[in-house]
Amino acid sequence: MSHEKNQTPVVIEPQDLPLYCIGSHTQAWNGHPRVFLPIQSNSQIECPYCGTIYQLNGLLPHHHA
Repeated sequence: MSHEKNQTPVVIEPQDLPLYCIGSHTQAWNGHPRVFLPIQSNSQIECPYCGTIYQLNGLLPHHHA
């Protein structure tokens, strides 16, 4: 599968987590399964199915035990 490496990332904020991708197409039949992406604070991650790049601007929220 070929992915465009020079695409503009989809910018997300910590309140948008958990991050998941359902494909870059709007039609359900033309997408891919929902895949949750383990992004780190202030970083980028690429969807392994469609190549969409997501960028998290901010820090991951802290979880209390």
